[in-house]
Amino acid sequence: MDVFPIFLLILGLLVIVLDMMVSAFITPVGVAFAVLGLLLGFGWKFIESFVVSLVAAVVSYIAIGRYIKKDVQDMGKQKYTFELKGKRGKVVEVGKEHYLVELEGDKWIALSENGEKLKIGDTVEVVDVDGVKLIVRKV
Repeated sequence: MDVFPIFLLILGLLVIVLDMMVSAFITPVGVAFAVLGLLLGFGWKFIESFVVSLVAAVVSYIAIGRYIKKDVQDMGKQKYTFELKGKRGKVVEVGKEHYLVELEGDKWIALSENGEKLKIGDTVEVVDVDGVKLIVRKV
């Protein structure tokens, strides 16, 4: 028996097992290698085996993709809906042109609304959001 089909089968199975351990989506590649190795091992011609293994990879991609999409859920809470206006936080760092404000457990870059000087520990309220920067005023 030829070594090449056995090598492809083992490589395909290793890729499938590796995909179970990491968060990559490479199972269809492993399926293609495994099917190619099996078909070559049973004496199929390379071109026919290659085409069937590609079809198997596409079918596994569709089947596994639907399964993964159905089971995946976001574990985090809803964040950054930019409903931050009116919320309060504290100044934790003072920079040359901006401040670092802790708000709901996260640190944001903030600018003072009318250029007033803020210091560490000041409580501020969000007046507006400009991109990823907060516009704040001292409370």
